[in-house]
Amino acid sequence: MSKGLFKIYVGNLDYKVTEFAVRRLFEPFGDLEDVAMATDKQTGKPRGFAIVMMRDHSEALKAIGGVQGRRLMGRPLVVNEAIAKKNRKAAEGEKGSKPAASGTSATQLPKTSSFSSGSSVGSRSPRVPSRGAQSGEQRPSSRNPRRSGGRNPRRSSPR
Repeated sequence: MSKGLFKIYVGNLDYKVTEFAVRRLFEPFGDLEDVAMATDKQTGKPRGFAIVMMRDHSEALKAIGGVQGRRLMGRPLVVNEAIAKKNRKAAEGEKGSKPAASGTSATQLPKTSSFSSGSSVGSRSPRVPSRGAQSGEQRPSSRNPRRSGGRNPRRSSPR
């Protein structure tokens, strides 16, 4: 545990729950520093979870045990220690982001013997147009020979 605030995640909240109701739920276990209700940035509507911050770590652990599984507005609450996301851009999968420093990335995975060409998992060769398709003639698909290249032989007239 780190010094400073101990953050508690409170999930599965009904969208009508207020900050006051969450505060009343945790006050019997000790002094609360702050309660943050998560809302959507665009619409401003609640997202269904809150973060409760307490100074005393022992009180916070007692609060987690005491509130876990309780019902608030008919819904059982999920209560855990809040864990900060590390390298959020990599977790969301945005373009141009670097993978997290811990763990294995796709470049660190060992190559298996099933890939004889030395290609990595998920890589594809660039698509090269076939010579017949360049002149405008239709040819069967390379994936399914029964399928023609873009036309239905049953519905179109013969050429």
